Amino acid sequence: MSAPTVVTPRIRTTLKRALFWIIAALFLLSVAIVSLNLVGTAVEGPPLDPTSPNESGTLALAEVLREQGVDVVVTASLNETRDALAVSGDSTLFISDLDGYLTDEQTAEASGLARTVVLAEPGIAALLAVAPEVANAGSRVGTLTAECSSPLTSKAPTISAGPSSLRIIEKNAAAVGCYGDDDLGYGLIIIDRDNTQLVLLGATNALTNGGITTADNAAFALRLLGQHDTLVWYIPSFADLSDNGGIKSYDELAPDWVLPVVWLAALTLLTAALWQGRRFGPLVIEKLPVTVRSSETMHGRARLYEKTAARLHTLDALRIGSIRRLAALCGLASTASVDDIINRVATLTNQPVAQLRSLLVDIAPTTDKDLIELSDELLTLEHRVESAIRPT
Repeated sequence: MSAPTVVTPRIRTTLKRALFWIIAALFLLSVAIVSLNLVGTAVEGPPLDPTSPNESGTLALAEVLREQGVDVVVTASLNETRDALAVSGDSTLFISDLDGYLTDEQTAEASGLARTVVLAEPGIAALLAVAPEVANAGSRVGTLTAECSSPLTSKAPTISAGPSSLRIIEKNAAAVGCYGDDDLGYGLIIIDRDNTQLVLLGATNALTNGGITTADNAAFALRLLGQHDTLVWYIPSFADLSDNGGIKSYDELAPDWVLPVVWLAALTLLTAALWQGRRFGPLVIEKLPVTVRSSETMHGRARLYEKTAARLHTLDALRIGSIRRLAALCGLASTASVDDIINRVATLTNQPVAQLRSLLVDIAPTTDKDLIELSDELLTLEHRVESAIRPT
């Protein structure tokens, strides 16, 4: 009978089997990356965040204000800000909309909610909404000197510049520029209105954890944000987008024809699966005429032993075979102990028991040469026992 044909798995077959695990690994990797990004963002926090200990955060300033008796309330939406200001008297509202979540209408409304409103690093749209007489003037570095007379600057003659500055494009008695000049721009512009003081702050580096100890930044920050008993620190978020209609559902974003097309595609896929899909019948048990030669098993094990350098394991296999054959030659039962077999062989061959025990049990080969020599000695011992039992 010819040996059965063995089909080596192809690369395509192997890939098909591993496809599920590949997809699962990619999915888990994606989830891990997204989770790490989210965790990293949550820990770092946005710039000017009063809960962030990073250099761009303002946790140090917020804690000092609390120690001085100022109630610092952090809000993340315009609705929360309204509620916080409604229960307090004269308050300071600090707005840091660096990501541009607020619309022009929301910015204009927020700028009139408190007695003092500080707008940090306002962009073009925010300036057009609340102070069209002011425009952006780029960035400045170094130290800025107070060039105006105001209670906000009386204790802080110098502050750190940056990251942005502002300039007055329409001369207006209500707009006063501080910490800078008309040519390069100001780090601070104060606009007094009927019931509100609007402060446009470009030099926000003076408030951060990394810059609060530089120049007169600490005194300036405490003067600016510690005027009233309550400070509402407002950092707009996605919640403001939902309030102004900025976030839309998938149904609102998708065209009307998308849903029917999706249902049609699903129905088509299901029909194709039923039409062309493989239909499995009942399991059939079939006995396959497979024959494995003992020589193949022997050679296979020998190659494995050689590959792993398992000399002692190989010798043990040879010893077990020799002991079984010696027991049969000596007329002993298959359940006879090794000591009984050794004693019987010693009697037949006139060899010392210790020498036979060393050969059949104790000695271990250290090289391939030792293994071959021990194998030859086992074969010689079998021949001697056979000659002693069946003399010619």
